[in-house]
Amino acid sequence: MALTNELYRVLAGAGFDIRDIRPLSCGDDSDAYLCDDVYVMKVPKREAVKKTQALEFQLYRFLESFSFPCEIPKVIYQGEAFNMMTYIKGERLAYENYHKLSEKEKDRLACDEAEFLKALHSVEIPDSHPLYSELKLEVKDRFLQDQKNLLTILKAEKLLTPGRQAWVERIYRDLLDMDFLFAYRPCLTHNDYSADNMLYQKNRLTGVIDFGDAVIGDPDNDFLCLLDNSTDDFGKDFGRRVLRYYGHPHPELAERKAEINDAYWPVQQILLGHSRKEAQLFEEGIRDLETVRF
Repeated sequence: MALTNELYRVLAGAGFDIRDIRPLSCGDDSDAYLCDDVYVMKVPKREAVKKTQALEFQLYRFLESFSFPCEIPKVIYQGEAFNMMTYIKGERLAYENYHKLSEKEKDRLACDEAEFLKALHSVEIPDSHPLYSELKLEVKDRFLQDQKNLLTILKAEKLLTPGRQAWVERIYRDLLDMDFLFAYRPCLTHNDYSADNMLYQKNRLTGVIDFGDAVIGDPDNDFLCLLDNSTDDFGKDFGRRVLRYYGHPHPELAERKAEINDAYWPVQQILLGHSRKEAQLFEEGIRDLETVRF
């Protein structure tokens, strides 16, 4: 009750006459609330998140001048304590429900997702625009920074044995030797294009949300989740359908990148677990680090 009253007070102070507030989600970085079934209020939990959320909302403003085949969030308000965007109606589609669809329905849905990605990947952000320098990310730079951070963390946690250091060096030597990972034309990518961030009505894609991880980088980033075999999304067959409707010139390379991303997961667990202070995630990454092979 106290939290809800505080939210009403903050909203009123920003000029919003909101009558109903309901929790939508509680994440590692921010909490989201549905306001009057019209707006989504995002409240960052840490100072560092305020910067990344401000960047996310700047991107939404930039994208307002572009046309997409489904809805994406529109900015209503930006402030220090919270940000407000439009609420997109729709439901998430579970793995088991997707697999109850007919082949025609699966193809139609794959086409929806491919059309959205084609539209997103065609967006051009001029290199003179402030967003460009903030969002530009080279895969090679990311790997080099990950290696540096990983070794620093392992050393700080007194987990960096000579054998483990040699293994980490091998991981990144193997990655940096794969030239195809760095041969791409950079474009705007959602960078977390998974079922969690898609909204559906009547088995059609109606909205894509949460552009907080968006980067200007490898377009194949947006196929990584789609080509995952886990039940978090719809399975690799669906990803292959999307690739086909997208007209990907080298679908086998997109699949190979997805396999490499899956194999890289223990490293990501360590980095995420450490930054979020999630002990279980961190420990699972440490346990599986020596299994990383490409």
